[in-house]
Amino acid sequence: MQLTPLDWAVIAVYVLFALAVGFVFARRAGKGVDEFFLSGRSLPWWLAGTSLVATTFASDTPLVITGWVRESGIHRNWIWWCMAIGSVFTVLLFSRYWRRGRLMTSAEMAELRYGGRSAEVLRLSLGIFQAGFTNAITLCWVILAAAKIQGVIFDIPKAVSIALASMTALIYCSMAGLWGVVVTDLVQFLMAMIGSIALAWLAWNGVGGIEGVRAAAALPGSSFTPDTLSLFPAHGVGALWDASFWTTGVASTAVFLGVQWWARESADGGPLVVQRVSAVKSERDGVLAVLWYNVAHFALRPWPWILVAVASLVVLPHLELTSPIAGKVTNVDSAQSPTWIEVQAEGSAPLRLDLASVATEPDWKPTLMVAKVGDSVLPGQPLARTDSESAYVVMMGRYLHPGLLGLAVAALLAAFMSTVDTHVNLAASFFVGDIYRRFVHPNATEKHYVLVARIASAGVLVLAGTFAYLADSIGKLFEFFLTFTAGVGPVYLARWFWWRVRAETEIVAMFASAIAATWLAFGPAIAGFFEAHLGFGGLVPLAQWQWPLGPLAEANGAPSGAGRLLLVVGISSLCSILSVLALPKPDPSKLVRFYERVRPMGFWGPVRALRPELTPLERPWPVLVGSVGGSAAILGLLFTMGGWFLDRPELMGYSALVTVLGTAGLVWGMRQMPWQLDPVE
Repeated sequence: MQLTPLDWAVIAVYVLFALAVGFVFARRAGKGVDEFFLSGRSLPWWLAGTSLVATTFASDTPLVITGWVRESGIHRNWIWWCMAIGSVFTVLLFSRYWRRGRLMTSAEMAELRYGGRSAEVLRLSLGIFQAGFTNAITLCWVILAAAKIQGVIFDIPKAVSIALASMTALIYCSMAGLWGVVVTDLVQFLMAMIGSIALAWLAWNGVGGIEGVRAAAALPGSSFTPDTLSLFPAHGVGALWDASFWTTGVASTAVFLGVQWWARESADGGPLVVQRVSAVKSERDGVLAVLWYNVAHFALRPWPWILVAVASLVVLPHLELTSPIAGKVTNVDSAQSPTWIEVQAEGSAPLRLDLASVATEPDWKPTLMVAKVGDSVLPGQPLARTDSESAYVVMMGRYLHPGLLGLAVAALLAAFMSTVDTHVNLAASFFVGDIYRRFVHPNATEKHYVLVARIASAGVLVLAGTFAYLADSIGKLFEFFLTFTAGVGPVYLARWFWWRVRAETEIVAMFASAIAATWLAFGPAIAGFFEAHLGFGGLVPLAQWQWPLGPLAEANGAPSGAGRLLLVVGISSLCSILSVLALPKPDPSKLVRFYERVRPMGFWGPVRALRPELTPLERPWPVLVGSVGGSAAILGLLFTMGGWFLDRPELMGYSALVTVLGTAGLVWGMRQMPWQLDPVE
């Protein structure tokens, strides 16, 4: 990809702007942890909401969506579209609860919610979990995306790309604090939307729009599949209750729609929403911030990326180099151009295969999939394949004019920095607030805690960069993360409505979810390590267990992503229920402080009896009607736009009607709810 001087100038302007913001806000951020992590609790709703939108648009987002669409079809996006189903509950209910708690992190809320020694253990566990694992995994795939982008644009090695990306982000985010984060987020959002819409417009028209796409899909040998343009996967030949109806795509989408939207760490908002809601001026600002985020996140942003992904299949076909024989890899030379690989069958001479034999253009060629010399291969096994996640960046180089290309590259850089600085800031807030200040050094100065936060930021990035170097697929990392935290979702919802949930229940759910997800994803590798290095082979049969999951199992019998999600949620939920039944009921007096401050709905009888004058501020029906209506409105708007772009007028008409009715339900629900403008004591 060739960048012109104009493109470089645009990129340089953004980098200078970001560094300037960091220097401007560095002094303010250094005043104390409230300024560094919460902007002094003075953010306006529109800035906090836009910051949430910008943070969730990382440099990895268009790449991973492009990969999903190219490999599976548009319907693969249900893996995250499904989260819109319950998203407005966060708007109308949980954002209010978080704001009333007047907290810095979700771990701090855990101690407020439960009280006692077990709550302190939970807060420490959550601090370690968030600072060292969940945010590091998120940063891992963001850094990996940056490395892929730099590899396409600048043709530099992966290790160098990761080091450059991490150092750039660290210099900025360790200075600016949350005020610097949200200010650059606003600029990043505008740049990203302009760049992605411009690319979608040029690429879509460049391939002839929907007519050109349909014509290309009909050609023999096309990279399109029957499901590529479908918003829902194709079902099998049988009736609904027949096993043949449930194809892998249908079964996976059913899991996403039926389970994933409530079985996730952010089912009640999550740490990122908690930080932004805690940083705004009032409860009303928190509600509006989260509402704006959900509309922009689900309804406004996806289609430019999807259109580019579909258009890329017209001009960037899947390319693959396969082994014609069974044997072993005897030599790999990736330093030469063209790259070649040797495979050898037993008793035969080595066979050299050049990637140039399948590569047709210099910016779109297969990358090696074989890890090392000595690997066994089978006939027809792919040795090299084009990376669908990189197709988005290649499309930028092909369709964006000078200046616009620089803007798009700068937007991806901005998206990278936006997400990295947010998650580094968030991870540091957990380390400082929930580990260091709470349990290690509780009486230090504010400037001391800010210094510790900046050191912790560097540590988190080193950990994430190491993870990124060992990974190769953004989509696989994202799917692993969804299962890694899936089991805590039911407990996170229940704790707001039922006084019987204990701190131990959260601890059990958290560790059961993490252990089950890790084992289901890496069980064979873990068992192999124990057998090879410790001489213990007892785990191998367990790792090779064939789960009876039908269409939710992969070809080798291992659970698919949706299958792992079901298993993790089932295992974690069972462990959580057993912990509730096995442990004594909590002391209601320890829950009074939380109830006084938050005033939640639900089953709080013994606690409410201690403060009978306090009743829940919200009523169930407005919350339910408003939430269902809001989710319907967001998904309706999403599919109205899809019907327009894909030339499906019937879909567009029905979706527009759903949008109108859903909006009416949302407006009615919001009008029926009280605004708690003053802090609740």
